[in-house]
Amino acid sequence: MPIFEMPYVLVGDIAYDPATHDLSVEVAKAKATGAEALLVISRLNDAMLLTRELVKQRWTPQGIMSLGPGWYEDQYLKTLGRLADGPISFIPWYDPHKKLSRMLEAELAKTHPGVNLNTDHVYTFEALLVAADAYKRAGSSDPKALADAIRATNITDNASVGPGIQFDAKGQNDKVRGAAVQNRGGKLVTLAPKQAANAKPEWPMNSYLGRG
Repeated sequence: MPIFEMPYVLVGDIAYDPATHDLSVEVAKAKATGAEALLVISRLNDAMLLTRELVKQRWTPQGIMSLGPGWYEDQYLKTLGRLADGPISFIPWYDPHKKLSRMLEAELAKTHPGVNLNTDHVYTFEALLVAADAYKRAGSSDPKALADAIRATNITDNASVGPGIQFDAKGQNDKVRGAAVQNRGGKLVTLAPKQAANAKPEWPMNSYLGRG
């Protein structure tokens, strides 16, 4: 944050064992700092453990901002119900306005009702899209021809956030853009970037105590 001159103060840095079954001490420490928000990196089990401990200690920060996968996973949403609403995850994501994203959502709803489209689905799909596109252009299964075709990838009709899929000299798709995604009523809505947004942020979070 200091490198990018972001106007926020980090008031604490609390590490924990991700295999732990008790985060009461860590949540108490965080609460005692008077922090307005939590910036978290958690897996599924510890994300649920943290949430339950926040409820138990009757503390609802203004926001929970996640840089890890745990908070947007379907099991988190389904297991915690209303208590899952509010956290915002900053992750690679899909643009809900793109045609291929809408097609993926429709197919997923048809074949796996109740499953939310997420990063894993979208980037697996785009990997297959890259392979199919390269094979079509190479017109061959020859490894060199395929490798050359992949290097020349230029897909603009894709699903993820950003202008498309291209690879730089290091083999990275530098067109990928991150997104902000919020848990809302068992679903995931996109808050940013602006061109991919389909909802506005709910901030501050609703208190855990009134959710039932």
